[in-house]
Amino acid sequence: MFRGFGHGILDTGFSVFILLAAIRFWDAPSIYKGALSGGGSLGLILTPFILSYFSGNKLSETRKCAGFTFCASIFILLASFATSLLFFTLLLVIAQICLSQVPSLMIRVYAEIYDDKERGRKLAFNLIFSTLGGLFSSYLFGSYLDTNDANFQVILWGMTVAGILSVCSLLSMQGHLKIKNEYDKPPTLVSIFRAPLNDRLFLRILIAWMILGFGAIMTFPLRVEYLTREDQLNLTNQEIALVTVMVFFGAKILSMPIWGKLFDLMHFMKFRILLNSFMALAIIIYFNSSSLSGVILGSALAGAGMGGANLAWTLWVTKLAPRGKEKDYMSAHMALTGLRGATAPFIGYLLESFIGFHGVSIVSTIFIVTASLVFATTLKSPRLRLS
Repeated sequence: MFRGFGHGILDTGFSVFILLAAIRFWDAPSIYKGALSGGGSLGLILTPFILSYFSGNKLSETRKCAGFTFCASIFILLASFATSLLFFTLLLVIAQICLSQVPSLMIRVYAEIYDDKERGRKLAFNLIFSTLGGLFSSYLFGSYLDTNDANFQVILWGMTVAGILSVCSLLSMQGHLKIKNEYDKPPTLVSIFRAPLNDRLFLRILIAWMILGFGAIMTFPLRVEYLTREDQLNLTNQEIALVTVMVFFGAKILSMPIWGKLFDLMHFMKFRILLNSFMALAIIIYFNSSSLSGVILGSALAGAGMGGANLAWTLWVTKLAPRGKEKDYMSAHMALTGLRGATAPFIGYLLESFIGFHGVSIVSTIFIVTASLVFATTLKSPRLRLS
């Protein structure tokens, strides 16, 4: 939970405040803003290559996570002293690439230290603290940037401290981990790319997840656009904060303990399809509402769905992967996540220019329903254990 809190600060810093700093303090052109926004997705795409390169290293997963997080923290610190936009951007993109390697390594840690019947519930608290870290830093960093003498360096220093605290928590996990067993084999580039080719069920689920991801992610950047456009809702800044922060994250935090328990008790594909229904309903309500109360309801459903979606994204391979292959499966999953994360927002903006927000909501829902139907074809598989 302590690590999650620090990681939440880093995630919010990269997703919001780094881009804000580039705009306000550097007056960055689109190419630099695009690079900063896509650094995390690039890191996910590179995950199979980076982890296979370090696979021969004898360090434990937590120490590798600590190493990647420490490197990210150092690059963030160096970026605070950058004297040109080029180096500012380059250093922060490298930092995001380093940080993107952590989830694939942590999946083995979750598989080792959490029992199957409690994994969802325990990780839910980690994600709650991660969300709280993001909310805390959003308020703190946002309030600071509103002051007259604000400087982007202070934001980067705060992120550096959060990274170092996460490193300390990762290093302190050593005494709680089980001894490596005979199932542990270091991932290689061949084993990572062979995983979906040799496992037809895994490949089918990855295809469904790609369809789902494109459908959902294409709407993410359009949410604020829909609230701010003069020809749409044209809400005030206070109302936008209410919808996108308070309602969304409030619903996300409140729903996580419930999703965590359901993850442990339900068949995973039924769990995933239930989440999809929340996501589709949220998108339809949100982008077809003409009132504040309508988008509040849509945002609450989206936040509740995202709470479970984060949990499912992080842990689902533990329900399917053979023992010791979790990192291979997670690396392949993350690479495809990066691919859709880097392309789906552009598709969303492109579609909106032709068919509007309402049209995008319909297309997105069709994608999500299609993915649910593909997920449903795996319901009878005995490998998707209830544990």
